[in-house]
Amino acid sequence: MDTLSSLAKIFVEKIYRIPDYQRGYAWTLKEVEDFWDDLCRLETDKNHYVGVLTLEPAKKEEYEKWIDDVWIIKSKRYQPLHIVDGQQRITTAIILIVTIAKIMKEKNIKYLNYTTREEIYKKYIYEVKEEMKNKTYIFSYECDNPSYEYLITNIYEENLIGTAKENETVYTKNLLKAKQFFYNKLKNLKKEELEEIYTKITQHFLFNIYTITDDIDVYVTFETMNNRGKLLSNLELLKNRLIYISTLFNVDNKEKNRLRRDVNKCWKKIYYILGRSTENILLDDEFLVTHFMLYFTNLFEEKENGDSNIDYYRFGHIESDYLLNKYFVVSKISNGDLVIKDCFNYIESLSTCITFWGDIKNPYTSSYNDDIKEYIDKINFFSMKRKRFFRYIFFNNMRYLNVFLLSCFLACNNNNKLLLKFLKALERYLFVLDFFESDAVDESNIRLVDFKENILKINEKRITIENIIELMNKISEQIISNTDINKQTIKFYNKYGFYDNNKWIVYFLLEYEYSLMKKSKTKILKLNRWDYTKKGVMSIEHIYPRNSHHKEWIDKFKSLTLEQRNKLRNSLGNLVLVSPERNSKLGNLPFSQKKCNKDNTIGYKYGTYAEIELTDYEDWNMQTIEERGLKLIAFLSERWGIKIGNGKKDDKRKFLGLDFVKNREVQG
Repeated sequence: MDTLSSLAKIFVEKIYRIPDYQRGYAWTLKEVEDFWDDLCRLETDKNHYVGVLTLEPAKKEEYEKWIDDVWIIKSKRYQPLHIVDGQQRITTAIILIVTIAKIMKEKNIKYLNYTTREEIYKKYIYEVKEEMKNKTYIFSYECDNPSYEYLITNIYEENLIGTAKENETVYTKNLLKAKQFFYNKLKNLKKEELEEIYTKITQHFLFNIYTITDDIDVYVTFETMNNRGKLLSNLELLKNRLIYISTLFNVDNKEKNRLRRDVNKCWKKIYYILGRSTENILLDDEFLVTHFMLYFTNLFEEKENGDSNIDYYRFGHIESDYLLNKYFVVSKISNGDLVIKDCFNYIESLSTCITFWGDIKNPYTSSYNDDIKEYIDKINFFSMKRKRFFRYIFFNNMRYLNVFLLSCFLACNNNNKLLLKFLKALERYLFVLDFFESDAVDESNIRLVDFKENILKINEKRITIENIIELMNKISEQIISNTDINKQTIKFYNKYGFYDNNKWIVYFLLEYEYSLMKKSKTKILKLNRWDYTKKGVMSIEHIYPRNSHHKEWIDKFKSLTLEQRNKLRNSLGNLVLVSPERNSKLGNLPFSQKKCNKDNTIGYKYGTYAEIELTDYEDWNMQTIEERGLKLIAFLSERWGIKIGNGKKDDKRKFLGLDFVKNREVQG
């Protein structure tokens, strides 16, 4: 049947369930705002076409499992229906209606269009079997869906036995955001305005109702229909596919049902972990592609001609192409290449990996000790900013860093002591690669750690984490101790300075700030490394300004050549991290005012630990720039074991670009 119907007609002797193969409520505030704008712009005597609502009648063997709902289906002849397409739109409409009912209660409004609050609830929210005090929810998720309890308790504001906070996901948060949005829009409306909104949503928002018949494959329909709205992620499509093929294996129904149950449990866990941090909600497909590359590592093995089974440069599409079009497909079941055990093994791996993935991506919500959390955070910083930090030749290998991390976490097998040792070795290795002059490293013929190759070795148990640690430490030492690499690195930074070649300088200055914090009495964090990843939050300040037009700066360095002044400006000791706002205000000010500006409190005295340390200097000249540069070199050696040249002051001066300072001292 294909008709246009209002919500008032749709919700007549029917109950609706969102099936387990569907995602949760994916609309963000943008889509909710668009929905509200359509409602507000609609003239009172006009209708608005909302979209398609595709329904599938629930089979008897399905709805008989709905313990709380069987009575209304059998006794009152309500028709049980699954929502195949249109979930986001109808969920939004129901959230709006329940919020209207909430406002009615708060404002003691008895009727809207001669309809009581109780009547609104009975039609759209739930019916009650009085003798048992049993509630059947007219619209909800199936009970196994992690959004079910949240919808009932937080949106409908009804009590449920055994409600668990851990069921919160990014989808449940979207539900609450939508309700809060509507509440803020409705709370100040007069009764007449509220009545107009209620009339529009129930009478004038029209759905095109399409009911699927038995001869149509509902799972294929679901994938097709959802391409009309907000596109499903590959992770969501994969869940649907696994549930679909669970019905096709030639095994008894218990095994089929067990597979379907395990799929639901696995995805419930996945979506909880992906969405449990409000500060850093994790992307579905980033996890899926990482797990895919770990689980099917053999597909990326290079053949003798240098090619591989899968072209990695199709990054972000390979997992959907292989999983949905080549691996979990009907034809492989038919010819026996895919058996139900393969599905169980894959789901088990997903379930195991999502726990580690959540800990890797949001370490501070994990149960690891503080040292492990900190080092995971450091490596995440390298991973997130790899385009900024790493040169192209190493960037290709860095594509595999997340997969390498995940495989090593699994291989550590919850041995935290070993894990910390691995993380420290990896962090040092990444920094060393980024610090030394890239061409010199490439020309040295030192064989770097191939993440892709070692992922396969770890999976096949041909290498241990101890072997990996030893390998990374060995290569780090080879680079650090290589005389040619060291000489070229000194020459490079002497010529080009540190500011414009700051692949590693930001991370270095952040680590220096953290070291000062740990030595302080308060240990209060003043600068978060992730602030730098947010555009415009952190910038590099030149203490001796690049545009030094102030008379004090001009007089101080007028005896130097332009080249020497530029070397001073871009020398390591002249750089400190500050916010862009502070950077622009400090700008060309003389050092005395940069240290402490009493008028607007923007001086170093009120800044980070590294800024406060600058206030110990009485003056800022080429000797103090050299002095601070040497202090930072000492930190470089202490923190990563990196030695500049032969360790003598002349090599360090040359590295800092300040070899002319010695001559000035002699002349003085």
